[in-house]
Amino acid sequence: MLLIIGFVGVIFGGACAIVASNKGRDVLGWFVLGFLFNLIALIVIAALTPLDKAQAAEGASDKRLPDEEVMGKDELRKKAAALAASLAQSREKMNG
Repeated sequence: MLLIIGFVGVIFGGACAIVASNKGRDVLGWFVLGFLFNLIALIVIAALTPLDKAQAAEGASDKRLPDEEVMGKDELRKKAAALAASLAQSREKMNG
């Protein structure tokens, strides 16, 4: 019985991996999902849209800030100087 379940898992995992490869998605991850969830994973990967290289690169760099939120060097230096001055004033008040 376990041999049949393993064989079916490998078949569905392989099918998911092939479809994922054709759509530019993670092959190993989809193989594991296909092995564990069989037909459900195959239906899901078949329904997903293909990734192009720009989308894949964008997904990897989601943790970076957008260009609008990145401050210029001068603006950053001014804020750092203001923070340092504020810290110095706070220390003077605490010390004496």
